[in-house]
Amino acid sequence: MSAVIEMPPPDLVRVDLGWWKCAGYDLVQVVSPRTALGTAWIAWHGDHVLHTADTLPRAGGWVANHLNAGATR
Repeated sequence: MSAVIEMPPPDLVRVDLGWWKCAGYDLVQVVSPRTALGTAWIAWHGDHVLHTADTLPRAGGWVANHLNAGATR
């Protein structure tokens, strides 16, 4: 039987306006005409774009899920 370990979500640290750090990932806000708010959030790690999301909480949630290898928290 495997156990799922609950972990707190990684802390978001504001670097600058529209730029946050989360567990070593950069979350950057960009202009996007495809979203209702007119912006999107991109998750970067190094020089690789890994994910886009329409809100900062969803981008941070993706990082948390990615760090847990897709396991539910």
